[in-house]
Amino acid sequence: MTIRAFRHQDGPALAKLAAGCQRGETDFVLNPLWDTEAELEAEFARHGIDPEEHLLVAESGDGSVAGMSGFLRAPKATLAGLLCPVVSREERGQGLGGELLRAAIELGTSELGIKLVTAGIGTRNRSGYSLLTAYGFRPVRQHFLMRCDEKPAPPAKTVQGIELEPAGPGDVEAIHEIYSACGFETRTPERMRAIFEDGRHVHAVARHGDRVVAFAELETHWPRRVWVAFVGVSSDLRDRGVGSSLVAWTLAGQFDQGAESGLLMLSPANRTALRTYEKVGFRRFRLIDVLEKGF
Repeated sequence: MTIRAFRHQDGPALAKLAAGCQRGETDFVLNPLWDTEAELEAEFARHGIDPEEHLLVAESGDGSVAGMSGFLRAPKATLAGLLCPVVSREERGQGLGGELLRAAIELGTSELGIKLVTAGIGTRNRSGYSLLTAYGFRPVRQHFLMRCDEKPAPPAKTVQGIELEPAGPGDVEAIHEIYSACGFETRTPERMRAIFEDGRHVHAVARHGDRVVAFAELETHWPRRVWVAFVGVSSDLRDRGVGSSLVAWTLAGQFDQGAESGLLMLSPANRTALRTYEKVGFRRFRLIDVLEKGF
């Protein structure tokens, strides 16, 4: 078995391997989460990195693809997400997952300069969990992966005078202000505008008169399966249904444009948000163990 760098022609086989992991809970990994070659390519384009530098492939003697592993990260970042080792059913039980993980760790430390890596794996994927912990990964938290497979119903009016609209360029400053007040990961105003304009995100706002009081940000790098990335509501209007109404309205628009499902990640401890998204139509799809390893 040869472990080598990704080649463009590997795309269809890797997409097939990744899609196979999504069907059952005992095989599930959070990344890779691709259904098609186009989704693989979109994932790396979204991060602004080349798969040839970050993705390893196991090739059998007859030239077929038997497995993969690697990393996702921002360009030159020292923090990365692990593309968990995925091995074809025919090659399982022969140690290939460990070989791929060792090769990925060597790639990350010696060539990519990665210092900390996180991995997400389904709680019922015990073999995958055991592999990661055997190589020094430690569990740090859990998340629900939630999924919505039907177009949300039109939201009910929550606060009198609220209007739900697509965000315009003039709303970016107000969106950034709410985003920052919510305590999400740090973004500069320039970064917020770049995300607004990159063509891989959809933003919508709730407006009360001339004031933006809430925003929703969806990632659309996979148009068939959009991600709810961030939702923020002004402090004086929280817990009044504004956020759930905005998410339902925004996601319904994506279903109208061809989306087949919506996805989001959520801490099980966030019971308020869990109830909110369940009202929109999301269901708990997988429980994920998040592990990390420092180098």
